[in-house]
Amino acid sequence: MRAWEKFIALVSSLHLEISFDMNGVPTWSVGLGAIDYILRLSSDTYESLYYQMPEKQRMLFLAIAKEGKATTVTGGQFIKKHKLNSASSVSSALKGLLDKDLITLDKNAYSVYDQFFSLWLTFKGMI
Repeated sequence: MRAWEKFIALVSSLHLEISFDMNGVPTWSVGLGAIDYILRLSSDTYESLYYQMPEKQRMLFLAIAKEGKATTVTGGQFIKKHKLNSASSVSSALKGLLDKDLITLDKNAYSVYDQFFSLWLTFKGMI
């Protein structure tokens, strides 16, 4: 799924909705205004984190964000697709990103830990 399609899928599912359970207790979902607010509030932090990453980590971070969930990141196909250097440099960058908690590994797939960070990258046109 391309980044823009991922973004549309995420945003289309996030609209303000109020419903009531059987006891009359309201249930709220997150509205688009809340997402915009969070992204604006966090923009300086995300920008700082992004530009403080070493170049190889930044390139891998973008590649993982583009994929959404990335497997075999040290494989030749992934490296070629995202124009990364080599398996050893990807392994080194991967360790750095995991140590900084910028990405996470779940069920053999890597993804950006903070999904708002990934969304910020989309808004900035980086993915």
